[in-house]
Amino acid sequence: MKNLLMTLLLLGTITTLTVAATPDPQDFNADESASFGDAGSFYGALAPYGEWMEMDAGFYAWRPTHVRAGWRPYMFGRWAWTDYGWYWVSDEPFGWAAYHYGRWYYDDYYGWMWVPDRTWGPAWVEWRYNDDYLGWAPLPPYASFGFNFGIRFTTHWFAPYHYWSFVRYHNFTSHYIHRAMVPLEYARRLIGDTRTGGRYDFDGGRVINRGIDRGIIERRSGNRRIERIDVRESNTIGERTVRDRSQERIEVYRPDRSAAGRTPERIEARRPERGSSLDLQKIERTPRESGRAVEPGGPERGRVVTREPNQPPKETARRPETTQRREEPAQRPRVERRIEQPQGPTVDRRDIQRRGEERTPAVRREQAPQQQERRVTAPERAQREQHRESPTPRERVEQKSAPSQKQESPRGNEQNRREGGRRRD
Repeated sequence: MKNLLMTLLLLGTITTLTVAATPDPQDFNADESASFGDAGSFYGALAPYGEWMEMDAGFYAWRPTHVRAGWRPYMFGRWAWTDYGWYWVSDEPFGWAAYHYGRWYYDDYYGWMWVPDRTWGPAWVEWRYNDDYLGWAPLPPYASFGFNFGIRFTTHWFAPYHYWSFVRYHNFTSHYIHRAMVPLEYARRLIGDTRTGGRYDFDGGRVINRGIDRGIIERRSGNRRIERIDVRESNTIGERTVRDRSQERIEVYRPDRSAAGRTPERIEARRPERGSSLDLQKIERTPRESGRAVEPGGPERGRVVTREPNQPPKETARRPETTQRREEPAQRPRVERRIEQPQGPTVDRRDIQRRGEERTPAVRREQAPQQQERRVTAPERAQREQHRESPTPRERVEQKSAPSQKQESPRGNEQNRREGGRRRD
C-alpha cells in the first residue's frame, strides 16, 4: 500500500511538471492605438538592431540598420493561420515587436522607420488580391485601431508600390516566401489589377486579422488544406516556431503591460538633421498614463509632460493668473476718450483779402487800365456801321427787284474811302 501511494505521488509530480513546462495559450488582450511614438520597453530590446530617432519632443521612431538592400517589412518570415487570423511569423530578431506592435513608414531620406505602439496584433497590414496573386503592405502610422471601427485612416492614404509584396496563392504559406515575391516593377502593375480585401475585427478581447479568406486561398492553391496553429506566450524575448510531436505552435514574447508603458528615464536618440516626410500632425496621440498629461493643441500636439508624484504640475499655478488677465479687459468700463485739437484765433475773410491786396498792389493797378483802355478792332467798327446803315424791309424788296444796280457794302465803301484818302496824301 505504501509503495502504491509513493507511485501515485510520483506520477502526479511528473504530470504537474509537464503541464507547467508547456506555455499556456496567450490571451493577448488588445488596447486601442493610443501610444504612437512612445518607446516604452521597446527601447532597450531594439537598440542593438537599429537606431532610435526623436522625431519630435517625446515622439520616437526606430529604424533597422542591419538589413540588406531592397529590404522591406513583412518580407522574411511566413504567414500562419491562427485564432487571431493571419499571423506573421518573423525570422528577424526584432520581429516580435516591429510586426505585432506599431506601424511602418518609408522616408525618402531615412528609409524604413518603425513607429512604436502598445496595441498587439497578429500583423498590421492591408491586403490586395485577384485570381492569381495576393499581396500585403505594412500599415502606416496614419492607420489607428479602435474596438468599434477597426482600422481608420486619419488622412487620405494609398500605399506606394514599393510597400507591396505579391506572391501566388500556392506560395502564401511557404517558409521561404521572400523567394517567391514578384519584382517591384511587376508589383506596380498588380496594384492596378487587384482589389482591396480583408479587415480587422475585435472579438473576445482579441484583434483578429481576417485578411483574405482562408477558403479562397485553399481553393486557388490546389485545394491544399491550411492547418490552424496555436499562439502562446513566451518569457524569452523573440519569436519562434516550436514543433511538439505532430503539432506546431508559435511562441512569442510580449512585455508586461506595466513595463510596456514605462518609458526609460534616459533615451539615447539622435535628432534628425533634416525634416521627414512623416506628418506628425496626422498621427493620433492621446494621453498614455495617469501620471502624464498631453498638452492640447498647437504644433506639438501629443507632447508628453512628465509629472513627479505628489506634486502638482507647474502650469497649475499660472492658469488662474492667465484667466484673470484675459477677463480684466471685459470687466473694465469703457471710457470714451476725445482728443481736443487746439483752436487758433479766428480770422475774418475781409482781413485775408485786404492782406492779399496789400501784397500785390502793382498787379491790380496794371489790370485796371487794361480794362478801361480796351481798343475797338476794325471788324467791330465795320459791324457797328453796317448795323446803322442797314435798310428797312421795304428798301430790301426794291433792291431785289432792280438787279442791274450793284449795291456796295458799307465796309467796301469804307475801304475805298481809306484808299482814296491815302492817294490824296
